[in-house]
This record gives sequence, structure tokens and C-alpha cells, in this order.
Amino acid sequence: MSFIEAIKTCFAKYITFSGRARRSEHWYFFLFITLIQIVLYSWIMATIMGPMMEFIQEGGDPKDVDTIKEIFLGSITSPAFIVFIVFSLATLLPIIAVQIRRMHDTGRSGWWSMTYWGGTLLSLVGVPFVSIVGTIWFIYLACQDSTPGTNIYGPNPKGLEETSSTNF
Repeated sequence: MSFIEAIKTCFAKYITFSGRARRSEHWYFFLFITLIQIVLYSWIMATIMGPMMEFIQEGGDPKDVDTIKEIFLGSITSPAFIVFIVFSLATLLPIIAVQIRRMHDTGRSGWWSMTYWGGTLLSLVGVPFVSIVGTIWFIYLACQDSTPGTNIYGPNPKGLEETSSTNF
């Protein structure tokens, strides 16, 4: 599956949590989201750093917490931040769906994708170790090859049927 095909497939299966997804579908979509987020993060940082540098160049104190906080809070209403939030919300369900389908392709329950999301949520409340372990474990699982043939989640997306070990 190509990069463009993966993106189209994931958006076409926006909230399809059943079935299976090949590694290429999952990782290309993940790459797409990551690349767009890097661009959006850069845009947000440019939006924040412009006023910050202007403040410092005009003789402002870089240790003035109230002004710095005001500059950061002002960036929340910037177009860059709004586009980032809209993109993140628009791609949240498709990335969860493709992760669940990826777990199905390896013969596992989609709940295994919660090792990633649960770790991410725990890192937000100050438990980063669990996030790292959960993310590494999910990456390991997502890199596994497809279960040959049809499994309980559907036919192999590669179109390969299970071969018998006793060929005469």
C-alpha cells in the first residue's frame, strides 16, 4: 500500500474499528499525521516566538513571567493553534481506528492499542515511565507481521492465504 493509498484508506474508514490493517497502512498514516503536526508545531512556535522576540528586543525582561504567560496565552487564539486543534481532533478517531485494525491484523484484540493511549494519558499526569514503556510495547506489537490467512477479525489484507506445512 502506498503513502497516498494509506491516507485515503484511513480517512475512508474514519471510524471503522473492525477488520484488519496492514503495517504499511498504519505506519504511513502515522507518518502523515506526524509530518503535518511538525509543520503545525513549527507554525505555532513561529506565532509564539515572533511576539516573544519583539518583547525582548524592545527591552522587555525575559524573566517577566506575567508578560511571557500573556504572550503564550495569546497564541491560543492564533490561526496556527486553531488549525492544530482542528487537525488533531479530525485525525483522532482515524488513528485510533487504524491502530485497532492493526492489532486485529496481528491476531490481537484492539484493546492492545490502549498500551499507547493509556501511557500517553498517564504521561500527561506526570507518569512518563509508563508512557515510554507503553509506547515501546505498542510499536513492537504494531511491527509484527500479519496473521496468515483469515483470523477472527477478517481476511488477511495482504490477500495471502495460510499455507499448509505439509505440501506433498
